Amino acid sequence: MSANGEPVIRVEDLCTWFPIRAGLMRRTVGWVRAVDGVSLEVRAGKTLALVGESGCGKTTVGRSILRLVEPRSGRVTFGGRDLLELPPEELRPLRKDLQMVFQDPMASLNPRMRVRELVSEGMRSFGIGTGEAERTDRVAALLSRVQLDPDWMWRYPHEFSGGQRQRLGIARALAVEPRMIVLDEAVSALDVSIQAQILNLLSDLQEELGLAYLFITHDLGVVRHLSDEVAVMYVGQIVERGETAALFEDPRHPYTRALLEAVPSVDPRRRSGAAPVLGDVPSPADPPPGCRFHTRCPEVFERCSREEPAAFPAGSGEARCFLREPGAGS
Repeated sequence: MSANGEPVIRVEDLCTWFPIRAGLMRRTVGWVRAVDGVSLEVRAGKTLALVGESGCGKTTVGRSILRLVEPRSGRVTFGGRDLLELPPEELRPLRKDLQMVFQDPMASLNPRMRVRELVSEGMRSFGIGTGEAERTDRVAALLSRVQLDPDWMWRYPHEFSGGQRQRLGIARALAVEPRMIVLDEAVSALDVSIQAQILNLLSDLQEELGLAYLFITHDLGVVRHLSDEVAVMYVGQIVERGETAALFEDPRHPYTRALLEAVPSVDPRRRSGAAPVLGDVPSPADPPPGCRFHTRCPEVFERCSREEPAAFPAGSGEARCFLREPGAGS
């Protein structure tokens, strides 16, 4: 068990590309570079929020870490082992430690199974519990923990509301006693009031169990209340990373500033007056040369279109921007 604050997962230079096939022979004619050199750490008892516009690659990062899709290259270190090098028979026992909660819980819940079977399915797979009676007791305790009536274990998924089904998804992940949970847009489909309830539940569970969360979302409005750190993605790369409070107070990348400017606020002091971002998001199948944000950046200069910036130290973390290069004077 990792001590609170120690890395549970360390991701280094992760790349996940998908082939573009064409012609009668379905030959590969190009690649969608969905994730292109991502590095991050998720710490015990902490939440790392991975944010960005739709299509930036953040969901693929979560699925690649768990090997629900196969990365092209990189390292994902867990318990001193690189998950990307493990054969299936060695990876399977580790899956109980790394769980995922999906955006659409109904899609991940078999509609023909009662809640008891759905929640206890992982227990049976990993040999948790000495028998069905004990597993039933564990299901009842898990439902109580996610604030659902234990008697509801005999119902089917369609008998629950969206927020209740998301609680079932969380209970199902908790059933195998994970160390980290990937939350993929886990509250984006819910009403604001239900979002707050689920976020509070996740926060309580993290404090109680020491869970690490990778919280994937496009909504910066929910990030501030749950995450300890934020990583901002754009076209397959992380362009800024830092502690949540510092990043919200003083974003160091033009793209981060644009995202924050777009978050609705009734407080005029939270409006930075940043120049608007123009144009469309480039395709990950044909990313622009140099800085990937330069085609939309209001602070672009000539170097940005021909050189790819490194991740320079900035604030509490780092930013992939020449404006943050030591000696840049900005």
